[in-house]
Amino acid sequence: MSNYNLKWKNKFSGEEGYVKIVRKSKGYFENTFNQSEAKKYRKPSEYKADMSFLESIGETEQNDFEIIEF
Repeated sequence: MSNYNLKWKNKFSGEEGYVKIVRKSKGYFENTFNQSEAKKYRKPSEYKADMSFLESIGETEQNDFEIIEF
């Protein structure tokens, strides 16, 4: 069974990292530069829910997100 991470890249600075924690109640996400510390998703519905949230709070205006399967 595959696992997934959300990888982000800042559109302006080029900085890259991974989503570590999505804090929906507080309206933000925390990042990490180490894939081993990144949030692990087990199925597409899990990361799609977080992607919808990140889009709703405007994170996709400054960052590109992609799904990494491992």
